[in-house]
Amino acid sequence: MTDTDQHQAIYRRWRAQTFAQVIGQEAVVRALRNAIRDGRLAHGLLFAGPRGTGKTSVARIVAKALNCPNVGDGEPCDACPTCAAIREGRALDVVELDAASNRGIDEVRILRDRLAYGPSDLRRKVYILDEAHQITRDAWNALLKSIEEPPDYVTFIFASTHPQGFPPAILSRLQRYDFRRLTVTEIAGKLERILAAEGRRADGDALRLIGELAGGGMRDAETILDQLLATGVEELRVADVRGLLGLAEPEAVDGLIHALLVGDPGSGLALLDDLEERGRDLRTVLDQVVDRLRRAIIDEVARGADPGPLVAVA
Repeated sequence: MTDTDQHQAIYRRWRAQTFAQVIGQEAVVRALRNAIRDGRLAHGLLFAGPRGTGKTSVARIVAKALNCPNVGDGEPCDACPTCAAIREGRALDVVELDAASNRGIDEVRILRDRLAYGPSDLRRKVYILDEAHQITRDAWNALLKSIEEPPDYVTFIFASTHPQGFPPAILSRLQRYDFRRLTVTEIAGKLERILAAEGRRADGDALRLIGELAGGGMRDAETILDQLLATGVEELRVADVRGLLGLAEPEAVDGLIHALLVGDPGSGLALLDDLEERGRDLRTVLDQVVDRLRRAIIDEVARGADPGPLVAVA
């Protein structure tokens, strides 16, 4: 890479290209592979779930599997010219739209008019609409007939973090797949493989902390890792992650919660002053406090205890 080459983000370089590479969505992957293998995949799909959990990546893999000449057991080969064209964004018959900026009736009418034209290079045309819950009601009405009875060569894939925003008439015509949040262990495992391939190092605690901060989203975890690696740290340690991201130490978070519980504003303000003096982002610290309380409440309820005062937290 030359000095003028643009850095490509980790989440783009490490995007899953086959079903086998998808992390943490075993049930979805198994169902999709079986449906593709048996020729039972619906013409309209809904991928619902939190951000960064692989919805658009899996949509692209589905587009490959529907068009790959070497597909085996529902899995695309990711080596043929068709798979390469889809992977590199050169396939004219795989259309990916951001519904947040193409949500109105005029944009949908243009899309609908294009459905009449068959594929130019591939077997099937695949339309991937991300954040599809932002499509307007009038636009949905204009698209309803096309979703209900599309041409034989068209597949729609809608990805959304808020499927409750879909009109019931649309939902009833889509085959739904729910993506779950990834566990900290799953995220840390992939980050470890990325670091090994990149020739970088990090301790396990640092990777687990990144996994916790990502909130179940692999893309967010990879973005955090990219930011940390850009600092040039030889080996990422948990203290580096906290310092570089403006996080408070666990002891400071517990101290703030204790000050709140016992009504000691002096101690709480002193802790906040110290954190701010050391460059910690106080809004991030507040998020840490809320997350710590949330997890404590969940633990107490799981044990059947009364979470009322949460004295155990402090």
